[in-house]
Amino acid sequence: MKKQLLSTTGLLLAIVLFISFNIVVNGNFKSARVDLTEDNLYTLSEGSQNVLASITEPVTLRFYYSEQVAQALPSLKAYAQRVQELLQEYQRASNGMIRLFVMSPEPFSDDEQRAQQYGLQSVPIEGEPDPMYFGLAGTNRLDGVETIPFFQPEKEDTLEYDLTKLIYKLSTDERKTIGVISALEVDGEQYDPLKGEVAAGGAEPWTMMAELREMFTVTMLPKDIRRIPSSIDVLVVVHPKDFEDSTLYAIDQYVLGGGKLVSYVDPYAELDEPEKDPDNPMAAMLASRSSNMEQLFQAWGIERSAADVVADRKTATKVDFGARTDHQPIDYVLWQGLDEENFNADEKITSSLRKINVATPGYFKILDEKTTEVTPLLSSSNEAMLVDKRVVQFRNDPVALLTKYQPGTLSYPLAVRVQGEANSAFPDGAKTKTGEVKKMSGHLDKAKQSIDVVAIADVDMLDDRFWVQTQDFYGEQLAFTTSNNIDFLINAVEDMTGSQGLISVRSRAGFSRPFHRVIALQRDAEKRFRTKERELQQKLKETQQRIARMQVQRSGSGEQILTPEQQKEIAEFRLTANKTEQQLRSVQANLRKDIDKLDTQLKFFNIGLVPFVVALLAVFTGWMRIRKRTKGRSQQ
Repeated sequence: MKKQLLSTTGLLLAIVLFISFNIVVNGNFKSARVDLTEDNLYTLSEGSQNVLASITEPVTLRFYYSEQVAQALPSLKAYAQRVQELLQEYQRASNGMIRLFVMSPEPFSDDEQRAQQYGLQSVPIEGEPDPMYFGLAGTNRLDGVETIPFFQPEKEDTLEYDLTKLIYKLSTDERKTIGVISALEVDGEQYDPLKGEVAAGGAEPWTMMAELREMFTVTMLPKDIRRIPSSIDVLVVVHPKDFEDSTLYAIDQYVLGGGKLVSYVDPYAELDEPEKDPDNPMAAMLASRSSNMEQLFQAWGIERSAADVVADRKTATKVDFGARTDHQPIDYVLWQGLDEENFNADEKITSSLRKINVATPGYFKILDEKTTEVTPLLSSSNEAMLVDKRVVQFRNDPVALLTKYQPGTLSYPLAVRVQGEANSAFPDGAKTKTGEVKKMSGHLDKAKQSIDVVAIADVDMLDDRFWVQTQDFYGEQLAFTTSNNIDFLINAVEDMTGSQGLISVRSRAGFSRPFHRVIALQRDAEKRFRTKERELQQKLKETQQRIARMQVQRSGSGEQILTPEQQKEIAEFRLTANKTEQQLRSVQANLRKDIDKLDTQLKFFNIGLVPFVVALLAVFTGWMRIRKRTKGRSQQ
């Protein structure tokens, strides 16, 4: 009886302890977790913690979330929990400088009215009478307001950056000023930055301009400017095509005076599409798409090669050129997706970047007789080759570029940073409008301090199609980044100006991690496949030409009849074609075989190995227990 009572009491105590343990854990360790991801993506980064530590005035965050409406959307509900837990981590790490309020706005309530005043989006959910709110509004004591209108699940990989950026903008009073000069309509035609609108028929601003305005005060400068204002913290020059010496002189003096410069030049800018003349169709093809700052670069110890673009099979991206590639994507060696191996890990600008897309890029030569220190930031692989830009301009054949590709042994700098002492590229000044060579007031023959210039040999990387995708979300245009192209520019600006709070956070925004071994297998097989395919097409063309010549000879009756020679020719061609097709199938089969073998190995290590080891441990443990019992009985 006592044993039964003790057993019942013990069971009840165990149940009480189990329930108590769950209540304590759920209340105190709700957001606790072990982050085993490669880059600790679910742990508040050092950059975010530094931003939180630098807050001097309280920031209020209001998280608007329609929890009842979200019950019908389990995936969105899980993401909302992730957002709320991360916001709570920000609150805990801020030492009381962040106040967090979680609102569940009911229809026609004060909370809903305030959410609408903040500009948060209400999204109708099918089958639900009430709209859903899932956004954030942040405020500071100076009436500053920053919002995330709606948390998009597709942007979960940039969640920490978006939240840290919002807090950073609310906690920072001073915004750096960026000046932009370009021969292209980067800010749109007839664009009014105050209204944020484009006049009818005008071109939309590039997405990069919106990203820059998110973080900095942006001023557009004319390309015939004679002096760069000293209020400009960083000057961004995009495609300085046909810039006058007076403009280059102004840039020269700005840099020598301590100004920071980021310059995008290009031997062949694809986005610089010349206007087509119906009366002279060749004019557009012959038009220059090149930009350079040769005199300035020479004075700073670098030179952009004028004749060549860089092709790289190792980093090539797949592109479908329609009929030219049989509607199949192939490795286009002139468009490259750079990864960590191509970035300078010792520079803060590039140390944490994941991916940058470039198109028909140029490269820089580092001059021997220089007074500056030149540091490569982005580089091609050591298998890159140079291609004459006229090949791209006049007879661009993606398949020919691939099949004729010859790997090199050199790595070419695609972007560099120049620092150190420098002299003026215009010691006598530049021409004025009257044609007179004249120095500006306060002319500098040499730099006051170490110059700081970042030069990139590709303009196309700023084009929207290479780094961002936009989609309409209930009338709101949302931008989803697909690479770190714009992050590279913003990182450069922040590093030059000494404000590095967001560099590490921004660079954590993850992109897909490719299976490098699988890609290498596919690339090797495709090279063989494309080469064989091109040989077959060439044989087909030559044979058709021979048959056409043979059929010029006709029989005496005037009918077009195949001669024995023609029939033999066709038979031989068919035999050759069949053999080539068998070879193509063999290459593809071997590719599939290698990939399947690798897949099996990965599945074994990731799925089968752990259970196998656990089973072995269980068998060993059982065997040890049996042995121990047997030994004990024998001793008794």
